[in-house]
Amino acid sequence: MDQSKLPTPHNNFFQYAFSHPAAARNLIELHLPADLVQILDLDSLELQKDSFVDDELRDTYSDMLYSIRLSGQDGEPVEGQVYILLEHKSQSDPMTCFQLLRYIVRIWEQRLRKGQALCPVFPLVLYHGQEAWSAPVSLEELIGGPSILFEQGVRMAYPVVDIGQIPDELLATDPFLQSVLGLLKYSRTRNFRDKLESILRCLLEIGTAELQAEHLDAVLVYITTVTPSIPMETLAMTIQKIFPTQIEPGSIADEYMKKGRLEGIQEGRQEGRQEGRQEGKQEGKQEGLKEGQIQLIQTLQEILGLPLSDASTFQDRSLGQLQAITAELRQQVRERN
Repeated sequence: MDQSKLPTPHNNFFQYAFSHPAAARNLIELHLPADLVQILDLDSLELQKDSFVDDELRDTYSDMLYSIRLSGQDGEPVEGQVYILLEHKSQSDPMTCFQLLRYIVRIWEQRLRKGQALCPVFPLVLYHGQEAWSAPVSLEELIGGPSILFEQGVRMAYPVVDIGQIPDELLATDPFLQSVLGLLKYSRTRNFRDKLESILRCLLEIGTAELQAEHLDAVLVYITTVTPSIPMETLAMTIQKIFPTQIEPGSIADEYMKKGRLEGIQEGRQEGRQEGRQEGKQEGKQEGLKEGQIQLIQTLQEILGLPLSDASTFQDRSLGQLQAITAELRQQVRERN
């Protein structure tokens, strides 16, 4: 996969993810109003290549446009077309309603230039900010004033999928969309490390090995860009644990695993020294190093499928002995690969 085409936070990752119709379909069927979904022929969902964001705003705003046919009462397609406009937000933007209205007008203008009739455009905002969405969700709310002013004027409202307020099990049923929304929801939170394994495991449920590898590379680029505080070794060990045989040589996942293995020991030493300096005691330094080594030994044991040793069994071991155990386990991982 060409790294120059991989997603970067946050807009390009959104565009990458929702360029896959299965993810867009699952988002639509779960998070659009149910009465609207009932009249849509989801099998006809098709990504439109045009974007309606100003070039100078491309780094700030992102839109994805899908066309979809209407469905008859008996499930048979009928004449008629609807556009679903997906917009992504990482902050609660008070002008979102106005931005969406501009997009919709541009969509209509393009159709008219092509000699096509106007059609309904339904916007849907995907939001993954740290706080609950608080921006106006209608023109009335944005502009303000007596409701009578809007009865004969332009009216518009839009739904927001605030993933931070939705339980994980209700976010998606498609495994790729589960991983995407999980990343957007937790990548900037303190407990992201605890969620990382379950997010990556979603990729195992994707149909083909080729698609798994593509999604894994994209996800890893996003993680390392958005959450650089995650140690490379932690990421490498997690990848090895979940994908012990699926990593392709030369892939981004393979590169990250190599970096993690090479940097792991040095990172552990540096973290131990830092903890020791903070405590101001030599024994603090040693304890920090030993604790890091014990955790690494347990992780390697889990990857190799060995019985997991209790931390207490290592308390009487010296730092040198723990490092020797770690080196032996690392060699076993390399030989297995």
